[in-house]
Amino acid sequence: MPYATFLDKVLGPIGVYEGHRTVFDDNFIDRLCHYYTIIGLFFGTILVGTAEYVGNPIECWCPAELSPEEVKYVNFVCWVQNTYYIPPFKPVPYEYEFRYSNTIFYYQWVPLILLIMAVICKFPRLVWKYMSNRCGVGIKKLVELAKQTHLTSKEDREQKLKFVAQYIDKWCLNVRPYRSGIFAPTREHAASLCDIGCGRHHGNYLISIRIMVRIMYFAVSFGLLFFLNEFLQNDIYIYGYDVINKFLAGQDWSLNHVRFPRVTLCDFDLRQLSNIQRYTMQCVLPVNLYNEKLFIILWFWMTLISVMSFLNVIYTLVVALMKKSRKNFIKKYLRLNELYEKRERDALTKKLLQKFVDLHLRYDGIFLLQLMSNNVGSAVMGDVIKHLWDLYRDRQFQINNGTVPKPSDKNSYVSYRSSNGTLSNDFKKTLANESFV
Repeated sequence: MPYATFLDKVLGPIGVYEGHRTVFDDNFIDRLCHYYTIIGLFFGTILVGTAEYVGNPIECWCPAELSPEEVKYVNFVCWVQNTYYIPPFKPVPYEYEFRYSNTIFYYQWVPLILLIMAVICKFPRLVWKYMSNRCGVGIKKLVELAKQTHLTSKEDREQKLKFVAQYIDKWCLNVRPYRSGIFAPTREHAASLCDIGCGRHHGNYLISIRIMVRIMYFAVSFGLLFFLNEFLQNDIYIYGYDVINKFLAGQDWSLNHVRFPRVTLCDFDLRQLSNIQRYTMQCVLPVNLYNEKLFIILWFWMTLISVMSFLNVIYTLVVALMKKSRKNFIKKYLRLNELYEKRERDALTKKLLQKFVDLHLRYDGIFLLQLMSNNVGSAVMGDVIKHLWDLYRDRQFQINNGTVPKPSDKNSYVSYRSSNGTLSNDFKKTLANESFV
């Protein structure tokens, strides 16, 4: 069963707990990217947006001859038309073009940019939900049906689990390299010659989408750092390193006047009856106090998510490429049902289990079973795999024209043992000569 994470417990009282989800088809790193990151971005939007639209985001020091209404007007104009930063130890340049080259453009748009970042972080999740719904099997309904067996009677539970196993078995049987559309025979022949590809016809559609989506998570988290750099225009991708260096050197890392200046300058033209009077106002930006802390947290968070997403991609690729891990997953549940024993390992594994994993379940079947196992638990999953194994094994015996009699009891290989408990020589010879399809 999925466990409630620490962040779930913390965020639960404020209405963002994810416990209403019935099917968990992602891991904790995925949720960090598409769920917790978005929550943090929304909080940042509320924080900065409140400072901008509720409080006073800018205060300019105006001459005494200006009336209160003119002062208010100056603050609005300077907020809208942007300000520029000149260090206090440097004189204000006389050329206005040089002043405008130091203009700060970002501070009005921080709430909107945070919302855009939230949408970008959610995009890989939307891709997964859309693509997984096109795999040919209702994953959510299948898992929910298996979950319902926890509180039902024994007969109803057995019937539902058999239905789930039959549904998965039929879905796996329909995985064939059949194609339709333009030049279908040509494309099918090319695929048979190359023996490569991904999609529903190759039995690796879900795992391919999973790998693609997790690569997208890494690309999004890593790319947002460079997106922020283009937005802020002040080398934000090395911001965290500067903070760490200042902290280790014992300096005040929070006084970063270059990236987030508190005091800026604003050129204001006051139109009068006969001429235009230009003022250079000194303004303070209280909102940059929040922006500075927000973006340093965001920098470290995105860096952490990038590293974890990269490791998540590597882990997914390793698990997908390791055949032994898929076989061990099925072995575990067969052992729970006493359908796999060490003395039968050679005959069972090499001739039946290998075909069951590689040619019947394939990548998508194993992926679906692992996803169900994470949601319904080992007890229910063991019964589903037992029914799947029985369906596959019985079908293989029938395909081979009755060479091996169809077993009648759930302990399939008991009927073919000799009196000393080992497999009979005739049955071993039959298994060695079988060509299971």
